[in-house]
Amino acid sequence: MEDECPHGLVGDGSCPECSLKEPLERTPVLPVFVGLDMSLSSTGFCRKQGTNITIDTIKTTPKTAENDLARLQYIVHQVMERIPMAVEMICMEDYFTPGNKAQLGAAIKLVALGTVMRMELYKAGYPFYIVAPSILKKYCTGKGTGQKSIVVREVYKKWGIDAKDDNQADACVLAHMSEGFVMEPELKYQQEIIRRLREGDVGKSYNVT
Repeated sequence: MEDECPHGLVGDGSCPECSLKEPLERTPVLPVFVGLDMSLSSTGFCRKQGTNITIDTIKTTPKTAENDLARLQYIVHQVMERIPMAVEMICMEDYFTPGNKAQLGAAIKLVALGTVMRMELYKAGYPFYIVAPSILKKYCTGKGTGQKSIVVREVYKKWGIDAKDDNQADACVLAHMSEGFVMEPELKYQQEIIRRLREGDVGKSYNVT
């Protein structure tokens, strides 16, 4: 909706009383940054716009949809519904490497979900980076290793965000990383990570110009 002048007309110079005055000042729109931590059971989503931060968890079970492909489709649809068309940058956590045979099945399912999500982001033309779990941890804690609970704690200490679980915490870190491509981070190790991502030393980028 356009601003109105004091006389009830559109404040674009069409009002004779306002034609010699400056156009009404508009509030600048802040860029939106998104972080995604994909999971079959609890996908973490974070949207950051200035100091306004929204975190969410998209929960599903095998009963959420009629089959495994429908479940993937449901999760991806929920994510895409939450991303504004004018998003500035998205960071998404990369697949994890299974440490043993017991984790292999979960890893394969996560690769399927992550691939479908990447394709949807790519088709939509959204700019995004794929970030390794170790890089995510380092951006938040300064170290590339550590328990998930440490990330949850550091997210609260650094940014005052009380994440309900590690998925939300990871998504929050990724949203801040997304912002780092536009607004330089304060910490030197964070600046270095952004530089390496830009140069392609770590991670992968899509639709980034």
